[in-house]
Amino acid sequence: MRDYEVLYIVRADLEDDKVQDAVKRVNTLIERSGGAIEQTNLWGKRKLAYEVKHQKEGSYVLQDFQLDPNRVPELEASLKITEEVLRHLIVRKPEKAAPVTAVAPPPAEVVLEPIAAETGQAAGPARADGEENK
Repeated sequence: MRDYEVLYIVRADLEDDKVQDAVKRVNTLIERSGGAIEQTNLWGKRKLAYEVKHQKEGSYVLQDFQLDPNRVPELEASLKITEEVLRHLIVRKPEKAAPVTAVAPPPAEVVLEPIAAETGQAAGPARADGEENK
């Protein structure tokens, strides 16, 4: 089972108790699909960006739920034919990452090289025949 959220818009011409009935109907659809409701947020009536099915306003509802990924198309098909729901969008929530324990990286090896003193000798390998570098 994966975590999902659905945002759907219920017709604004319904009374508050009818909106609650529509929310219960969507909850039933999710549960019949084998899902589990986690949280429901009613956002209330808001103006739509454009007219949908002759409606200029809608009641927004956001629900978090868990569902088997193979059952999502079935839930979407059920939401499409629900008359109270104008629009819906089901989104898979990101996976919860396992807590990562902070492990310090191993210390880098530090190699100190001697710095050549400026005494007139050029820093470089000495010649085998004993001559100075020119």
